[in-house]
Amino acid sequence: MAALSALGPGLDDLVFGVCIREYSLDSIERARNWPRRSAKVVLKLALQRLAQHYGLQD
Repeated sequence: MAALSALGPGLDDLVFGVCIREYSLDSIERARNWPRRSAKVVLKLALQRLAQHYGLQD
């Protein structure tokens, strides 16, 4: 839970949806009315923050 908190609002929901609930990026984009392929970019940002949280990236 600390890792999700480190992501902040919005990114935590995305990571939880993809990694825990196994939602597809397509379904997330549709649910949030995002343009196609945007969830992939946002997920990449979220995963970079997780890497920083765990000390895997500067």
